[in-house]
Amino acid sequence: MRRVQRKFRYGNERTAVKSSTTLKDQLPSRFRGTIQGAAIGSALGFPYSGSSRTFMRALGSEVLQGYVRHRNGYYPVGQHGAGVQMLSLAADAISHAGAVDPEQIVNHWIPLWRENRIIERLPDIDVAMSRWLRRGTEARGCACGPGENGSGSLVSSILIGLWDHDSPEALVDDCERLIGVTHEDTEVRAVCAALASIIGHNLTHHDVVLGDVIDGATTAAARIDTSVPRRIQEIPMLLAASEAEAFEKLAGSEEEISDVEHSGVGNRALPIFLVALHSWLRSPSDPLEVMGSCLHSGGAVEMTAAVGGALVGSCVGEECFPSRLIEGLLERDEITSSADRLYQRQVQERRRRNA
Repeated sequence: MRRVQRKFRYGNERTAVKSSTTLKDQLPSRFRGTIQGAAIGSALGFPYSGSSRTFMRALGSEVLQGYVRHRNGYYPVGQHGAGVQMLSLAADAISHAGAVDPEQIVNHWIPLWRENRIIERLPDIDVAMSRWLRRGTEARGCACGPGENGSGSLVSSILIGLWDHDSPEALVDDCERLIGVTHEDTEVRAVCAALASIIGHNLTHHDVVLGDVIDGATTAAARIDTSVPRRIQEIPMLLAASEAEAFEKLAGSEEEISDVEHSGVGNRALPIFLVALHSWLRSPSDPLEVMGSCLHSGGAVEMTAAVGGALVGSCVGEECFPSRLIEGLLERDEITSSADRLYQRQVQERRRRNA
């Protein structure tokens, strides 16, 4: 395991993750770490999806010891969720096209519904993909409409942070193309752009500087929606608050009155992103600490841990994940190969642009 040195100072809002290798040398590992981290977090959380925060906190470190069989007994141990299934296929679509092409992405996703191979039903994604299936890839207006702010496409947006990590001017536009396949809602698209911007930051910086991370995420989100940046800007203050106080603020909303301290994170893109971001910023170089915090949040634990795993993976690379979690991951080779293909095609396109 690569030695990582971490320091955190609230005064200048700097968290530094040091390494002796160059960022260019680390890129393949960080690509794999991002996608593997999403898959590991998803697989750890998948058996517990919908479990209350009270229950998940009672499990303690048990949730990190290894993969367990889903409670319905149907899925094999190490099974990740549908979000990662879509992520892997979207990565292949981008690698094939050499660009974020919505038609290519739809063509890679549709067979999951046509052949009933989707791992689990994602209500918001099901609506959009059933329309694409009926109308064809040249159709318009198939995405979920405004107000449909589910999290089904959240994990896929990390691909944009990988693909456009060296082209920040293209990042928001490409995120709009990808998420626009399934969602029109501006909150969802702004959250995805913020997540992609943080992944891109991690791939281009040795140091994780809190102020820069928050500024980049709010700037990306503000191009799409004006309310999301305000929620992101609350994060630095909440890092100094108690865990319970921070969680209630991040997971709750003014529109919905619910006991999040008991039930956990709702299945909406914004609170899932905020809770995962807060968990990562508390321990930016510790995969188990980040994913444990996400899993203990309860509710939408699979998606929350997937986002947290992607954030820490983009920061520290694949070497910092315990080997037992990588080796026990179902479809590990396919997931890793999709990351490698995306990296290799991104390098090709970068060279072409610079020629």
